[in-house]
Amino acid sequence: MSFHRRAVFQLLLAVAVAVAVSLPSAVHAQSAYFFPQTTDATAFETAIPTPEQFLGYPIGSRYTRHDQLVAYFQELAKHSDKISVREIGRSYEGRPLLIATVTAAGNHARLEQIRQQHATLVDPAQPRSAAGDSPVVVWLGYSVHGNETSSGEAAMLTAYYLVANRSAETQQWLQQAVVLFDPAQNPDGRDRAANWHNAWASDPASADPADKEHVEPFPQGRTNHYFTDLNRDWLALTQQDSRPKVEVFHQWYPNVQIDFHEMGKDSTYYFEPSPKSMHSPLIPAASYDFNKTLAKYHAQALDALGSLYYTGENFDNFSPVYGSTYPDFHGAVGVTVEQASSRGRVQESVNGLLTFPFTIRNQVATGLGTVRGAVTEREGLFNLQKTFFQSALKQAAQQPVKSFVFGDAHDPALTRRLLELLLLHRIEVHALDRAVTVDGQRFEAGSAYVVPVQQAQFRLVHSIFAETPPIKGDVFYGSTSYAIAPAYGVAFASSRSRIDGGVRVTTLPAEQGAVLGGLAGFAYAIDWRDYNAGRALAALQGKGLNARAAFQRFTTSTAQGEVDFAAGSIVIPVAGQPLQGAALLEAVTSAARDAGVQVHVLSSGRSREGIDLGSDGVKALRKPAVALVMGEGVAATEIGSAWFLLDQQLHLPASKLDPQQLGKASLDRYTTIVLSGGTYTGIDATAVAALKRWVQAGGSLVTYGSASKWAIEQKLAEGEKLGKDEEATDEGRRAFGDQRDIAAIERVSGNILSADVDTSHPLAFGVPRRQLAINKENTVTLQSSANAFSTVVRIDTPPRVNGYLSERNRAKVAGSAWLLVSAQGQGNVVLFADDPAHRKYWHGTDRLLINAIFFGNLVNPSKARG
Repeated sequence: MSFHRRAVFQLLLAVAVAVAVSLPSAVHAQSAYFFPQTTDATAFETAIPTPEQFLGYPIGSRYTRHDQLVAYFQELAKHSDKISVREIGRSYEGRPLLIATVTAAGNHARLEQIRQQHATLVDPAQPRSAAGDSPVVVWLGYSVHGNETSSGEAAMLTAYYLVANRSAETQQWLQQAVVLFDPAQNPDGRDRAANWHNAWASDPASADPADKEHVEPFPQGRTNHYFTDLNRDWLALTQQDSRPKVEVFHQWYPNVQIDFHEMGKDSTYYFEPSPKSMHSPLIPAASYDFNKTLAKYHAQALDALGSLYYTGENFDNFSPVYGSTYPDFHGAVGVTVEQASSRGRVQESVNGLLTFPFTIRNQVATGLGTVRGAVTEREGLFNLQKTFFQSALKQAAQQPVKSFVFGDAHDPALTRRLLELLLLHRIEVHALDRAVTVDGQRFEAGSAYVVPVQQAQFRLVHSIFAETPPIKGDVFYGSTSYAIAPAYGVAFASSRSRIDGGVRVTTLPAEQGAVLGGLAGFAYAIDWRDYNAGRALAALQGKGLNARAAFQRFTTSTAQGEVDFAAGSIVIPVAGQPLQGAALLEAVTSAARDAGVQVHVLSSGRSREGIDLGSDGVKALRKPAVALVMGEGVAATEIGSAWFLLDQQLHLPASKLDPQQLGKASLDRYTTIVLSGGTYTGIDATAVAALKRWVQAGGSLVTYGSASKWAIEQKLAEGEKLGKDEEATDEGRRAFGDQRDIAAIERVSGNILSADVDTSHPLAFGVPRRQLAINKENTVTLQSSANAFSTVVRIDTPPRVNGYLSERNRAKVAGSAWLLVSAQGQGNVVLFADDPAHRKYWHGTDRLLINAIFFGNLVNPSKARG
């Protein structure tokens, strides 16, 4: 009998007992399955309810909703002084985000003292002795991917065991450890998955992998409300689901952090160590070596169950973007664990029947094994964290770069956003107190900041500003470049000499949104270089105001003196508006205040330099009406980034259309339709014809990645061509065992490439310089536009690469178009080679998408007069 079939038999036995005897006996039967090391029914506090007693069903017989999970943790806190539960935030759909703290009652009474004592470990100036004999801190993070649901169920069982178990060993753990539970990092995605599995569950359960219970529809439960992969948001912190837990992380600085995951049903169980090819040279070898120490306890826990597992073969461990790697950059032992997923109550696999209870039990065993290992290895973990931050200062001193400086007086929004990110990560930042020029860029006091390299958070500073360090090996699981500063597009530079800044910044300055100058006699103007200008424009158009955009720069007199306005700057004329006088001023002030932008008051349409405001170059803007295509076949994370950009940045409503609606719904109401990457073979000829008619009539179709490829193939972007064909495939003989490594080398997996942008093109308005960093995430390449004026962004030849890209792929992308416009009749197709809003922090390129939305009907090349 396979180990999965044994699991089914044991579960059925527990259910049979529940029918035949009293409830307490049934509860003990299920506890015996999940806690086989504890056979005595009296080993648990009877006053503390098991998950089954509280929920009313055996764990593993259905999927527990988030509200039930929250309620159970709160119930534990009502019955025990060993656990406290606090809400640290809310998801986008309003579900509570929790942190549960489990430790001995005596520790709870002095928890703040313990926290402060433990925090001395991350201060290089404090001796190791300052931490004394304080408890080791363990973080158990569950369900960051909402449809990897075994871990959420395991969170309840693991917490119950620690709180209710009477054994001397468990009491020792609680005396010597503070265990932090994040029971559901992604509650919106978890409920999406739980509701699906519960809705399509059969009785008896179907193990057929094709059964609807096992096949989630778009967008599935992996991601959050905006289809964000929260396991890749620890560094960028774009989501409100992520920020509260990072705040708690920096309050506690755990010594061990486990991130619970699931993988394909035909796998077994994975835990670290990871392959050496995926280790960062920024991290001391001792940190990775400790993964091997902790692995002994995970192996013991799974060996006791007879569960198969493997280690050391995959999953990245070299960037701080994941829940298991962010701790590595803070002197902790971060671990990814992956359980083969049943994606339902039971499913056929190559290993036999894989049951939901079996997957839960393995996760429980690993969680308890982690606590056991952390308590046993406490001294080594403390020494590791202490030496980690001390070595950071030594490593920083050896770096050629001594300071990073960033900031742009014309873009206070992005400058402030990058400052906010640094402060969230507890990075030391100082206000620049004098003008400096670094690498040809000038930074002004009052609008720029200095980040010293010589600081305890050096490794995180390097991750945000510097290029990915070289490593040996070519096998990568995710993106190979993760620097935030280039992606933001804000001006920054690295200095080989130390720049002494002014006052250390510890709080984020307030946004300075206002109308400067009072009531306008002629017009109000907003510089488009400010990233938040788009939000202000959307608000003004939402109030019914007429807006125009200057397609060339101009300099004019204001109450603050002469002001330069870049191409793309917004002009709100006083004349012809539905609101006048004080009412118009109030509308503009409200938009400025909400967007945090400065609006200048103009008393004349005559400019000191550049075009006058009555010029044909100051063009009337149409109010956008955007449709986002999302449904089966669409890359959820990509279209989710566009949705997030419209919702959270622009505050611009958008319609969400299923691909199958394109041939049925009237498209005339939309100015812009966005097709992200995905598979669009299901869109029939009727829908393609409808899109063509809509584009020809003046619509702007925005595509990226594989959608751009599809648009060219379907003649929607007639006249445009895909990149050059790849070189002929090597037909030579190769070793069978090298397949995985060869495939990995040829992957295009998230690289930052240098590109040239035509800043005179409307799609590039607001971009501060011709040099632009772009993200290359796929193998799609585009040839330059058939029209010489319509290639907006082109990858350099050769490109500067931040990340790991094979020579063959470098040659393929060199000189290719990354953004172009294909004029079609009265409309156009705007083709991106990749997602411009990648992972919601690529602001340097998502502003190109913003421009496509606001200026889409004005980007076709001019026709010759005659």
